[in-house]
Amino acid sequence: MPEPTSPSERGPARIVLGRIRTMDPAAPTADAMLVVGDRIVAVGTEDAVRAAAHGSVQEERVDGTVLPGFTDAHAHAQRAGLKALQLLDADADADAFSAVMLADGDADPDAPDWLGDTPPTLEDRLAAIRRVQPLLHAMGFTGVVDPAVTLPELAGYREAHRRGLLTMRVVAMPYPELGTDAVPDIDAALAVLESIDGVTGDGDDLLRLGPIKVYYDGEGMKGQALLERPWAGDDHGVQRISADDFARLAAACVGAGWGLGVHAVGSRAVAEVLDGFEAAERQTGRAVAPLRCQLIHAYLEPSPASAARAARLGVVASLQPTIAWKNAAGLRRRLGDRVDEVNPMRTWLDAGAVVAMGSDAPYFPFDPREVVPVASARRMRDVDGPLGPGQAISVIDAVAAYTRGAAHAAFAEDRRGVLRAGALADWVLLDVDPGDCTPDEFARARVRRTVVGGRTVFTAVQM
Repeated sequence: MPEPTSPSERGPARIVLGRIRTMDPAAPTADAMLVVGDRIVAVGTEDAVRAAAHGSVQEERVDGTVLPGFTDAHAHAQRAGLKALQLLDADADADAFSAVMLADGDADPDAPDWLGDTPPTLEDRLAAIRRVQPLLHAMGFTGVVDPAVTLPELAGYREAHRRGLLTMRVVAMPYPELGTDAVPDIDAALAVLESIDGVTGDGDDLLRLGPIKVYYDGEGMKGQALLERPWAGDDHGVQRISADDFARLAAACVGAGWGLGVHAVGSRAVAEVLDGFEAAERQTGRAVAPLRCQLIHAYLEPSPASAARAARLGVVASLQPTIAWKNAAGLRRRLGDRVDEVNPMRTWLDAGAVVAMGSDAPYFPFDPREVVPVASARRMRDVDGPLGPGQAISVIDAVAAYTRGAAHAAFAEDRRGVLRAGALADWVLLDVDPGDCTPDEFARARVRRTVVGGRTVFTAVQM
């Protein structure tokens, strides 16, 4: 069908006037934005945008700064919804949600997501999705990349999409549960993937399949990250899949059109995962970059050489600053000064890697107003002063990782994460400008409105 040419054919049109932080390096700021239906048609000066409207349209002047909606590049959103159903009062707001999730994680880091005697039903999962979306919208989120999505979770997202319940744009990363009793080896994991309808990148702008999730090493706080330098003595950490098995899995997945998002916390894990990606490219003749292959966490001693290699391969660095915030004090007791450059975001950015910001919600703080200041001020819980200030990034660089970088991880860099003509009309209105504020000012920012596809999904109560 031909592209609609007039506002009446494409949907309602309106002009948003005010301070606009586009996150587009070619035109970082603007004074106006024309939205027609679910798309942005023009961004620029007021006069230029009015001229692009080709007639009289509704205008709205906003107080604050408009910027692209945030995408959490690593959030277990459906599991967060299940927790919210059980642990939150029905009228609890986003601040209460954040506080309850942090307290729950502090009380028991391994607490189950579902407390029922039987697994959650499909209707429970739909209720969880309905519950969590408004809470995330209130934080400025318009999208999530949900990692480690089990087959029942994927069924929940697909049914929510079928019923028209999704207001959040979701990239679901299937989790074949490799290493469990049910899926003990590579062949069993590949059989799980064959049972899924679609491969990485399939779907639409509301629900899309992402790379699969696999674990290479263990958790940093438990002393299980696989490091080049040992934790102590000969203990380099825990390797959850052999290098040979990972290379085989990566080649099979890339050859079949599946990307891989790999939990790789420590330096040796990061390097060996990159070895596997390079081997998969040689064996299949296919690049891993279009599949949005990811290094997930990668926060304990990754080398500058690994960061440069990831950039060259087009492997996304999916980073979660509040993991470092929560774990830094304990890691310092284990590693001493080696922990100073934990989560070296500056190293990743300087290497030219695509950095996608996330949180590992709901297990770590996940409000952008908590996460961005950690990346930009390097202040960690129970640690005096900034930790490794040389790894700090600016507020605007952190916001770029939550917008442009996360949109790239979500297969949407051409239509999300920036405000430009042709992009989806996903935006958030803050009462601060991230291009002109301190980390503390960003931490105190207020989300005034969140819009997905031109439709307002959250409006703050006027104070």
